[in-house]
Amino acid sequence: MSTLLHDLRFGLRQLGRNPGFAVIAVLTLALAIGANTAIFTVANDFLFRPLPFRNSSRVVMVNCYQRKIMQSGMAFAGGWADQPSFKYWRDHNQVFQDMAAWAGEGAQEQNYLTGPEGPERVHAKEVTEGFFRVLGVAPILGRSFSATEDQPGGNRVAVISHALWQTRYGRDPNILGKKLILNGKPFEVIGVLPGSFRFSIAPEDVWLPLKANLDEGEGGYYLHALGVLSPGVTLPQAQANLDALDAQLAKLYPKEWNSDQFAKVESLRERYAKQLHPALVVLLGFAGLVLLIACANLANLLLARAAGRQQEIAIRRALGAGRSRIVRQMLIESGLLGLAGGAVGVLMAADGVSFLYVLLPSGWNPLVRGGIDAPVLSFSLAISFLTVLLFGMAPALRAAGFDLNETLKQGLRGARAATGMHSYRGVLVAGEVALAAILLTGAGLLAKSFVRLSSVDLGIHPESVLTVGLHRPGQHMRERFYEPLLQRITALPQVRAAGIINYAPLTGGGWGQDIVIEGQPPRARGDSIWAAHREATAGYFRAMGIPLLRGRSFEEGDWWGPNAIISASMAKQYWPGEDPIGKRFGVNCGDSPCRDWNTVVGVVGDVKELGPGAEPAIAMYFLDNMNDMTLVVRATQDPLRLVTELRQIVHSIDPNQPLGDVRTMESLASESVAPQRLTVIVAMLFAALALVLAMIGLYGVVSYSVAQRTREFGVRVALGAARADILKLVLGHGSGVILAGVGMGIVGSLAMTRFVSSLLFGVKPTDPLTFFGVTLLVITVALLASFIPARRATKVDPLVALRYE
Repeated sequence: MSTLLHDLRFGLRQLGRNPGFAVIAVLTLALAIGANTAIFTVANDFLFRPLPFRNSSRVVMVNCYQRKIMQSGMAFAGGWADQPSFKYWRDHNQVFQDMAAWAGEGAQEQNYLTGPEGPERVHAKEVTEGFFRVLGVAPILGRSFSATEDQPGGNRVAVISHALWQTRYGRDPNILGKKLILNGKPFEVIGVLPGSFRFSIAPEDVWLPLKANLDEGEGGYYLHALGVLSPGVTLPQAQANLDALDAQLAKLYPKEWNSDQFAKVESLRERYAKQLHPALVVLLGFAGLVLLIACANLANLLLARAAGRQQEIAIRRALGAGRSRIVRQMLIESGLLGLAGGAVGVLMAADGVSFLYVLLPSGWNPLVRGGIDAPVLSFSLAISFLTVLLFGMAPALRAAGFDLNETLKQGLRGARAATGMHSYRGVLVAGEVALAAILLTGAGLLAKSFVRLSSVDLGIHPESVLTVGLHRPGQHMRERFYEPLLQRITALPQVRAAGIINYAPLTGGGWGQDIVIEGQPPRARGDSIWAAHREATAGYFRAMGIPLLRGRSFEEGDWWGPNAIISASMAKQYWPGEDPIGKRFGVNCGDSPCRDWNTVVGVVGDVKELGPGAEPAIAMYFLDNMNDMTLVVRATQDPLRLVTELRQIVHSIDPNQPLGDVRTMESLASESVAPQRLTVIVAMLFAALALVLAMIGLYGVVSYSVAQRTREFGVRVALGAARADILKLVLGHGSGVILAGVGMGIVGSLAMTRFVSSLLFGVKPTDPLTFFGVTLLVITVALLASFIPARRATKVDPLVALRYE
C-alpha cells in the first residue's frame, strides 16, 4: 500500500508538471466517456431499466393482429383482442398466473371533469378487475376494483392518479368516498395510485372498471390484454400455448377467426421501446467507436510522452526498478487520467441527456426518467477503467521494453530516435482515420435518409393548422354544438378554413371496418376488405389542405345519409381503372347480403396518417356521428394566437366544455420523425467528434515526425533542397497514413451498413455519393491537418538545425 501511494503521488506530480498534456488528455476522455454515458442513460431508460411495476419482468401483452390490416398502413393496426378471445385466453391458458385487459378504441380515453373546481379534460382508461394486480401496483390510498364492480350495472367507482389527486383535489386526505363528475355522471373515488405509476404515453388521470359482460361476449369495446407469466415460463412457450388456443378459437368462432388473424405475445418492454430500439443500438455502437478513437488518441499522446521520458525510465531501471514496476507506474498515471476524464464525462453527460430528451416529444415514453443513477455511474466507472487498459497498456509496455544500455549510451538523442514508437503511432492514427470514416459514412447515410423522409408528401399541408380535441356526449351535437361552433370560427378574419374530424392525422388514433364492394363476388374468409373509418365535415379537407380529386365534397344533404368520400388509395385498390364516383359499398355486412349501401360521391388525396414512413391509409369519410372529435383550423398567421378566441367561442356555446389537446399540425409532423431526428443529430455529432479527434491524432503524429527530423531537414536545405521538396516529403509520409486509414474505413463502412440499413428510408446502404463525399471530406481535412506541421518543416533554418543536437 505504501508503494502504491508513492506511485500515486509521483503520478500526480508528473501530470502537474505537464498541465497542457493533462488537460488535453482529460478533455479527450471526458468527451468520449460523456458521449457513451449520455447514450447509455437513454438506452437504459428505454431498454434496460425495470418498468415501474412490481411484476415488470414477467408482464407481457397479448394481442390479435390481422396481416392485411397491418400491411394497409391503418392507424389501428397496433393489435387488439375482442372480448370472447380474451375470456378464452384467460380461462384456458397454461402459461399465465393472471390476465387483465384495458379498453381500446371506443373507450373513454378523453373525458371531462366538471364541478366546483371547473371543467378539466382528463384521460380515463377502463380496465378489468385484475388490471392493477397483474402489474403489481397497489393504491397508496383506498383499494382497486372488485369483481362485482367490473360487471354491467356495477357501482360507479373510480381510482384516480396521484397527479390528479394533487393538482385538482389538493392532496385531500378525505378524498375516498367523494364523488367526481365525469362526463356528467358521478363516480365514487375508491383509491389513489402511487405517484411513480405511469402506464401509457398520455398519463391517465382516472381509471374505471370495464363493466363489460365477458361471459356472454357482449359489449362495445376491443381490448388490449396483459398477462403475468408463470415462474419459469418463457416468451416462446407462452406463444406456443396461445397458438394452440387460437386454433381452438377458430373452431369456436369460425366467423371471427380466420387464417389472416393471429395472436402475438410480446414483452411490455418491447412494446414500449420498439420504435427507438434499433436506433439506440446503432448509437451505442457509434459511441463505442468514438471511445476507441479517443483511446487511440490518448495512446498516441502517451507514446510521445514516453519517448521523451526514456532517459528517466532508463535511470529508474538502472537503479533497480523492474519492468513490472515501470508498467505499473505508467498504468497508474493512465488511471488518474481515466478517472478524471470519467468524472468530467459524467458531468457532461448530465447536460447531454437533457439535450437528447429535448429531441423527443414530451411524454413520448412513459418509462423515461432521464436521470444518472447507480447503474449509469457503474457503467461510466467501467468504461473509464476500460479506457485505461485500452490507451494505457500498450504505451506502458513499449516504454518499459526499450534497450536499456543503448538508451543510456545515446542519452537524449536516443530518446528522440525512438522510431519504433513512431511507426506504432502511425498505425494508431490510421485506425483513427478508418473509424472516423466509418462514423461519417453511417452519419451521412442517416442524414440523407432523414432528408428524404422529411420531404415525403404527407398528403396534407400542416403549415398554420391548429388541432383542438373536443368531446360531446349526448344527442343533437350537430345542431347544438358543432354547427354553431364552425359558423363562428369560420367567421373570424384570421381563419381560412375550419372543419371537424374524428381522428386527425399523425395522432395514432383510428378504427376501421370490413367492407363489401357492390357487384364484386364474395371474398373468402380471411380475405376481407378493410378501410379506415373517418367522420369529417367538408371544411376539414379545406383546412387540412387535402385535395378533392374527383366528384364533390360533402353537402348539407349528406348528413346521416348514405354518401361517402373515399381516399385515392381506396379507389385505386377496389375500383382499379374505373371511375369510382357512383359506386357503392357496404360496411360490416358480415356473411349476410348488404342492405345498406354507401355511394361514393368524391375522391380525395391520400394521407399518410401514421407518418412519412408509412403507407397512405385506405380511408372512407362519412358525415355523421360527431361524438369525440378534433377541431381543425387553418389560420392566416400563427395558429396558436387563435387559442384564446377559440376557448371563448367554445365556452360561449357550452361553459362546461374545456379545450382538449391543443396542437399544431407542424408539431405533430415534427414528432412523427422524432426518433429519426434524434438518431441523425446524435450520429452527426459523434461523427464530427470522431473526425476532430482523428485529425488531432494525425496532426500530432506529423508534428512529432517533423520534430524528429529537424536536423535532417536542415541538412537537406543546406544541400540545396527546395522548400517544396520538404513539403512534399512530409505530406508524403502523412498521405500514407491517410490513404491506409481511408482504405480501411471504406471496407469497414461496407461492413457497417448492414447494421444501419433498417434505419434508412429511400437510401441504399451502399449509396455511392455518400461514400465518395465521406472519402473526399476525410482526405481533404486530413491533408489540411498534415499541411500545418509540414509547412513548419519548410521554415527550418539550416544553421539552427545543424546545431540542433
